[in-house]
Amino acid sequence: MWIFYLVPVITLIIGLVIWILNKKITWLEWIGSAVTGFILAVIFHLMAFHGLTDDIETWSGRLTHTEHYPKWIEEYQVAIYRTETYYTGSGPDRTEHTRRVFSHYETRYDTHQERWFAYFNYGEISDKCEISQAMFNEIKSNFGSEPVIGGKQGSYHAGHFDGGDNNIYRVDNKIGYLYPVTTVRHFENRIKAAPTVFSFPKVPTNCAVYEWPENSNRWVSGRLIGESKISLLEFDRMNTRLGPIKFVNVIMINFGLNDASIADWQQAKWMGGRKNDLVLCYGQVQTNGLPTWARAFGWSESEIAKRNLETILLTTPINNDILPKIEQEIKKGYIIKDWDKFSYITIEPPTWAYITYFIVVFLVQFGLWIWFNYNKFKKR
Repeated sequence: MWIFYLVPVITLIIGLVIWILNKKITWLEWIGSAVTGFILAVIFHLMAFHGLTDDIETWSGRLTHTEHYPKWIEEYQVAIYRTETYYTGSGPDRTEHTRRVFSHYETRYDTHQERWFAYFNYGEISDKCEISQAMFNEIKSNFGSEPVIGGKQGSYHAGHFDGGDNNIYRVDNKIGYLYPVTTVRHFENRIKAAPTVFSFPKVPTNCAVYEWPENSNRWVSGRLIGESKISLLEFDRMNTRLGPIKFVNVIMINFGLNDASIADWQQAKWMGGRKNDLVLCYGQVQTNGLPTWARAFGWSESEIAKRNLETILLTTPINNDILPKIEQEIKKGYIIKDWDKFSYITIEPPTWAYITYFIVVFLVQFGLWIWFNYNKFKKR
């Protein structure tokens, strides 16, 4: 990406020559042109790097508590202004002006409707979202808890409480009921941005591989792909228990095929998986509940854990009973890949990025120098 910064250096030199030869150009205009060039270089550098390396991964978490904000009325004051006319000068130079002048305060009322919120913890981060009253009541029932006062509602207009219920009612998890949730986080993925020894072959167009599950619904994930006898709720709960401690996102795919090479193409499609993915693939399930083949892939420091997981898949029927074994093995032997080891990979922007950059720089610099030449400022 050094070319991005070579161009403003060239612009700086050319601008110096123009400044020396042209009496209409000031040194501030010359420096301004150079600074503009470097700013454009930094912008395009960051845009190209971010566009090439930005990626997303799924984090697992749990619902920690809910809150109910009842309906209440707020009283507040609003400053009222009037328009005043005044004059300056005299005779032919007399000029009329207007200005806003404070008049008085008026009392206003704002009714804040009741709302319900759910709060989540993903280990390193927390989050919340608004929920319906029905969802709030369902969570309250599953948590085995009644709402308790957890604080006071804040003022929106720097006013004060005038009516209704100003309390915040909180519901905590009293019995350990597990609501699994997911969220998407961005990370820097240099693997997908540059050819390296970790690069994967291009997947044939007729290859029946799956798109990566983005888990757009925080309450229900898409991590069980293909027909499965495993409960998605229990699978997500397993991810919730593992995610914050092992930094892993377990995905399971039933291809229903006898050809194990499809798993290699799936790995190529996902470029090895996202940073924290651990993908468990298996083939056609036989009458005894065991698949004909199994394959595990993901960015891990421990290949032994993946081989052990393949053995578990091949020797245990694919149903809910396999989940404790998978969870135990991941807890015992899975170690996420240290992605700082990929920092050495250099990122080179595509040709179109350079072409766009040259065009933008030319148009901006051309416009600036035309304006410098015809504006009212001179060297003196």
